Amino acid sequence: MTKAEINTWRAKAALGIVDDCLNPLFLYSQCHREILLDIINGKIDPVEMARHEMRARGLDLKTGRWIGWRTQETRTEAV
Repeated sequence: MTKAEINTWRAKAALGIVDDCLNPLFLYSQCHREILLDIINGKIDPVEMARHEMRARGLDLKTGRWIGWRTQETRTEAV
């Protein structure tokens, strides 16, 4: 994310234009520093973790729509 994008998100937060839960600047605000270090050092893949979370919620990885857990499991095996 560029400095300009960061400033845009900061402004949106300050003005209340976007909910905190939708603001990427707050994505890691609750993460322990050890997890952040593991992400920085390549020990944790944040993209794979996002995929894992979407599957755990039963959501399609392309559309974000609910497809159910059973359906997601069969789709995951095919990938």
